[in-house]
Amino acid sequence: MSSFKKTGAALASCLAIASLPAMADNSIKFSGFGSLALTHMSSDQADFKGAFADVPNGAGRSAATSAKDSRLALQVDAALSEQLDFVGQVMTRQNRFNNYKPSIEMLNLKYSFSKSTSLRVGRIAHPFFLASDTRLIGFANTFARGPSEVYNQSQIYNSDVVQLSHRMALGGGNAVMTAGMGEASYGNPTSNAALADEDKGKYRKLMFADINWEVGALLLRLSHHTGHSDFTANAAKPLYTNAGLVNAALADELSLTDKKVSFTGLGLVYDPGSWLIQAEYTMTRWGLGAKSVVPGADAFYVMGGWRAGALTPYAIYAKRKTDEPRVVSEFAVPQLNAAFTGYAANTANAQHTVSAGLRWDFQPNMALKLQYDRVTVDAKSGVSFLTNLNPANRPKQGDSFDVLGLNLDFVF
Repeated sequence: MSSFKKTGAALASCLAIASLPAMADNSIKFSGFGSLALTHMSSDQADFKGAFADVPNGAGRSAATSAKDSRLALQVDAALSEQLDFVGQVMTRQNRFNNYKPSIEMLNLKYSFSKSTSLRVGRIAHPFFLASDTRLIGFANTFARGPSEVYNQSQIYNSDVVQLSHRMALGGGNAVMTAGMGEASYGNPTSNAALADEDKGKYRKLMFADINWEVGALLLRLSHHTGHSDFTANAAKPLYTNAGLVNAALADELSLTDKKVSFTGLGLVYDPGSWLIQAEYTMTRWGLGAKSVVPGADAFYVMGGWRAGALTPYAIYAKRKTDEPRVVSEFAVPQLNAAFTGYAANTANAQHTVSAGLRWDFQPNMALKLQYDRVTVDAKSGVSFLTNLNPANRPKQGDSFDVLGLNLDFVF
């Protein structure tokens, strides 16, 4: 069965469940969104991933032009009663398995205790970022794709949670506060095909809270998330097995199994109509601090745009920096020290990007976007959010890459 047929079948199943009580009063709404995207990077050193951090390759070394940012999603919203609402969303895009198998991005029920307070249970778009609710809806964002420095920090696009939301008047504006708990699973393309077809990860004991405050043209957001990470790259499993035989306690300390991690985000949008400013600052911290095999990281972007009729030219500056990666010296076997020191260095993704773009809203529900990115590698190890590195000519600190993208974004 083709990907699009599978998408239709999955959506039909959701509709069959959701529509039974609601069919009589026509309280079902169908909608969708998509992006047709082409991305080009002239380099044989690496691939540029684009909007999705979990794809196996991208534009650049693998192909002169790539459609990694393309996607299609279908959504159903159903009012099952005056207090109970259902949301289901299915998306098809290229995934970590290099196919277009549809995935369920949202599937939840919301119970409204009042006009201001509600409880949602099920799968949601996880609210890490300022644009989390619209992160994958290209038409809803000014830029062609969100800055990798911030948005590619997480492969988690949804989570299975219980979420409480409350809306209230505050300081002359309106505030929406949410809090929740649950867990989220994710995967990366396998780092060792002999062991598994993906590198699986999970965040357990996930707890989060956020507040969005809006007054006039200003929107401010603060969010905080904590959880316990469970992740081991397939390629690193033999390393951890050998390390455990030498020093089990140290090997456990250097693992990413049951390790506490926190994420804090600050966001701002000022949009009076004829121009806009959007900015976001994020902080990722691991519970072991400097002892963690993954260093803490700070990332931000600032975007400014100006609207002239149907045209919106914009510019973005984004940067991600990390703490110094751990140097491991405690093993009695020097080869293990060197291997873990290298592993830690390869987790210190650091880069900055200067972008310029133009959005053209040529139809009420369609926008054409052209975006140029100049990506520069900042990490001493040459590690960034580029992927599929050329072993004979890996990117180095200071190397820059030119990326050009053309997106057609639409909603229906």
